[in-house]
Amino acid sequence: MNFLSLLIDSIIDFVRRNPLTTTIIIMLMVFAPSAFGVLFVSIMVVLLLLLAIPIFLLFRLRRASRHIEDEARRASQQAHNQQFYGHQSTKQEGEVKVYTTSQQPQKRVNDNVGDYVEFEEVKEKK
Repeated sequence: MNFLSLLIDSIIDFVRRNPLTTTIIIMLMVFAPSAFGVLFVSIMVVLLLLLAIPIFLLFRLRRASRHIEDEARRASQQAHNQQFYGHQSTKQEGEVKVYTTSQQPQKRVNDNVGDYVEFEEVKEKK
């Protein structure tokens, strides 16, 4: 009952605020029912799309969430199996490996081009 009274009140408020629009809608209903039908159907399609898009996005978000949870659960299970079933890594705790890169690469600028100053960017702390 409360919903019905709210609906009627909102319709009355719309008519008070938009008398010209209401008049045009009523004239369409009376004199051109097919045009009113097209207008009504198009408005309903837009409203349904506005309702369906968030529901679809919510569904996709929940599905992605479940997928991420499954991946995390699977990774956790693998780590647990490796730890307790003897598949430990050969790397000891605290061990660090340092790899050196090759020598400096060749310059990209030809020596005949002019002065070229090599520089290294240094960030200052504020």
